[in-house]
Amino acid sequence: MAQKNATNNNVKFNVTYGILGIDTVPANAAVLLNERKMRIEGELTSATEFLAIEGVKSTKSEDIVMPVLAVMLADLREREGFASDFKVVMLNGTETDSRIRAKSYFTKYLKGNVIYKSNSNGELNKAVVLDEGLRLSGTCIKPTAKQPIFIAKGNDLRVLMHKTAEAFCQQARMFSGIIAKAKSIFDTTYVAEEEKPKAVKTDTQAQAVAAA
Repeated sequence: MAQKNATNNNVKFNVTYGILGIDTVPANAAVLLNERKMRIEGELTSATEFLAIEGVKSTKSEDIVMPVLAVMLADLREREGFASDFKVVMLNGTETDSRIRAKSYFTKYLKGNVIYKSNSNGELNKAVVLDEGLRLSGTCIKPTAKQPIFIAKGNDLRVLMHKTAEAFCQQARMFSGIIAKAKSIFDTTYVAEEEKPKAVKTDTQAQAVAAA
């Protein structure tokens, strides 16, 4: 059932998808999971689909994120190109938006908050875990057509890919930072106002009061 697409680049890059527990997960890959209902041997059951992207160069978070980002960017470019090709249709001599669009195959894999990494035996370990409250779909791992990375090429693309991967790793820990800052702001709101120090009378002022 697992399907694989490969390239002939010097750096190995393969995309494999299948069913966890049925199909083999490739070694040393970034892996995304998607829980779904499906029929296996005629019975409706819960199953976990996996999307495994080989090309992970090290155990650094940025290197694990990079292959996933490459797939998401390629998916965006392909869908936007498709929409552009079929956008206009002539109806009664008038150019009309056909509203033909292509849905992303990969969006379903962005519902979770973990990018796994498979080891040399194809076993999954949690590699990049987003703070609780965040989901992959809400991070910069899912670029948009309005970002420079969408049309970047050559060295510009290389720079933006690395910068986006770094930003994703920072964003993965952002929720905890927000909560910590929110607590600080909240605590400050309810700190009792400090009492103003009482004025200390000088000797001259004290003598004047006594004379009166």
